[in-house]
Amino acid sequence: MRDRLHDEALAEIFRTDPLYVAALLREVQRDGCEAELEILLRQLNHAFDRETTRLAPLFIDEPEDEG
Repeated sequence: MRDRLHDEALAEIFRTDPLYVAALLREVQRDGCEAELEILLRQLNHAFDRETTRLAPLFIDEPEDEG
């Protein structure tokens, strides 16, 4: 069996666990390491790249006017 690339394995985790992604991003930002943040953002970009990912469309309801 062929080993997957590290970024591919992380991409799968990121796609299936958005709460983990949010917590990880928050922690990296809190630590303040610019290099670590750049790496994480690159990995997130890879995980959610429109050309490589089949995501279900997200429909957001428009707020109703209260006026």
